[in-house]
Amino acid sequence: MGLTENLSPTFLSTGNPFLDFFFHIVPDTSPDDLIQRPGLAWAHDPLTTLKLICNLRGALADFGYLKDLPEILYRLLEGSQVRKIAKQEWRNRKRGKRFSWKFKRESEGKSEISEKEEEGVVENLEQLGNLTDKEKARSLRKQREIAKAKRALDRYENDSDYRFLYDCISDAFADLLKWDVKFLASGELNRLSLASKWCPSIDSSYDKCVLLCEGIARRVFPRDCDPEYEILEEAQYDYRIRDRLRKQVLVPLHKALDLPEVYMSANEWNSLPYHRVASVAMNNYKDLFSKHDNERFEEYLEKVRSGQAKIAAGVLPPHEIIGSLKDERWRKSCRASLGANG
Repeated sequence: MGLTENLSPTFLSTGNPFLDFFFHIVPDTSPDDLIQRPGLAWAHDPLTTLKLICNLRGALADFGYLKDLPEILYRLLEGSQVRKIAKQEWRNRKRGKRFSWKFKRESEGKSEISEKEEEGVVENLEQLGNLTDKEKARSLRKQREIAKAKRALDRYENDSDYRFLYDCISDAFADLLKWDVKFLASGELNRLSLASKWCPSIDSSYDKCVLLCEGIARRVFPRDCDPEYEILEEAQYDYRIRDRLRKQVLVPLHKALDLPEVYMSANEWNSLPYHRVASVAMNNYKDLFSKHDNERFEEYLEKVRSGQAKIAAGVLPPHEIIGSLKDERWRKSCRASLGANG
């Protein structure tokens, strides 16, 4: 017996090396376990073990999805435990506790921001004087954004391995987006990739940390593609091409892909094409669909149950399908869709 991450009792082994691999290889698995468990599974059946490795997106680039690429950069900058730290921060906020930077240092061995930066934030907080709490929060948020951007630039300039990875990822997104623009212009929508979906949104918290949109925009719209760019200062050039990337590339491609997020952000729930929503998005957003567009969403689920429409539930991993069983109408819809797909 042992303990789970939440300190609940659990068995350390199921007696099946494949089940042990599936349930115990998680983001915070120790290096020793990461080597031992696949080895035991491989000795039992190499093919099944290879499938499990591919399920982790750790073996071949064809497995996983494009969001993995900026996520790698994000974790290199913020630390491998950044998601765990964010989860703990969310739990503390939910419990009404004040988040401590000390937890970040203890969890990662270093804080998300350096101690010098932390001291600067605290000092600036004391200097904000009689500003309202909202104004103070806005000011501190801006300071942290600047600190993150500076850290990303310093890492790019001083770490050749990171710079090589950043450039390769920027190249990959830029190449896909340029091809997608050509496919869109020629009406070959079935050939569009999902690069525009997983390219970090400009000025999003993701982009502010990694600064990936600038790298992608520079490759899609290099200075020599427009005579006006050649006379612009760096800051003006960056602003122009990022804005152009958003308006001329990302927005049209998002519209062509019929991404649910486009309709959701525009508050156009009654126009959302449910038959185009991918399985994971459907599972994540189903409560929002019910809240904002209940009549149409219920009508769609009824069509799924009657076999007139489908949900791409086959892409969902087993634990998410099992987790959805608590929702009776979702359970019936997924069962009907899986049955229709064989």
